[in-house]
Amino acid sequence: MFAPSTGKLVMMSLCTFGLYVPYWFYRNWQAISDQEGGDIWPFWRAVFAPLWGFSCFPRLNSYVSSRRRQLAFPPLVLALVFFLLNFIANLSMFFPRNIGKNLWVIGLFTFVPLLPMNSLMRSYQQSLRMDMRRQDRLLVWHILIILFGGLLLLLGLAGIFLRG
Repeated sequence: MFAPSTGKLVMMSLCTFGLYVPYWFYRNWQAISDQEGGDIWPFWRAVFAPLWGFSCFPRLNSYVSSRRRQLAFPPLVLALVFFLLNFIANLSMFFPRNIGKNLWVIGLFTFVPLLPMNSLMRSYQQSLRMDMRRQDRLLVWHILIILFGGLLLLLGLAGIFLRG
């Protein structure tokens, strides 16, 4: 299972404008595919993560619940919140001038429902004494994405608030 540190998940999600979220799903669908075998296509399930989240969250939860770890929220509630955040954020495409002018900002927070699941998987991995340093470290390309993506994010947010 893929469970980077909370800081890395938040920073990479914000600085990639949400593109890290499908990557998180892709890596976890790969882990599910390795665990279960079968005909799972991790790439397409990550692309359509708002729909496949209803299957991913319960599966990940079932793996870690075998080690007596409990999720604070029901997995389907997390999937529903993830779906709704994506849906609301994408309304800006259909109502660009009035209602949805700044709804893209909500899309920045699609990582929030991943946080409880990610935390649960991290505690599961810690209970197995797995080395998580590889998932947690920031490589050069991570730092570059955080710098440039963070600058773009700040400029975008400044544009919203300074527009008057």
